[in-house]
Amino acid sequence: MQASLMNLPVDEQVRTFIQEYFDAWKGTDESKILAYYSEDVELHLPTGSLKGKMAVRDSFVRPFIAGFPGNVHVMRKLAFASNLVAVEWSFEAVHTGVFAGIQATGNQVVVPGCSFYEYDLGERVVSSGRIYFDLGTLLRQIGA
Repeated sequence: MQASLMNLPVDEQVRTFIQEYFDAWKGTDESKILAYYSEDVELHLPTGSLKGKMAVRDSFVRPFIAGFPGNVHVMRKLAFASNLVAVEWSFEAVHTGVFAGIQATGNQVVVPGCSFYEYDLGERVVSSGRIYFDLGTLLRQIGA
């Protein structure tokens, strides 16, 4: 961890870590996003569970950055414990690529959600996550 970050109070270190993770999603660099996951990460999503970094890449990261490049996760609220953080957020993007088999529509999407991440602040990785959002709302907003 950078020396300047180590001097922050723990709550600010956690907030900074989560903001950096969310900021990685703004681009289309999957390796930058995947750097925030442990090799054995396990994510639980509305579509099912994913185990391991490659499953997360193939079934979560790639579909979202292909369908919504430059998406933004706006952090609304954050609460944390020693290795668990709860984040209320808003997913905001424009549908400019294929997502869930639906060709780009150019539609703006805004979908609220909440995530619970188990994390290792020293390694700066998420080891487990439960990500909650209404997939039906997202699909309706892109015209499904």
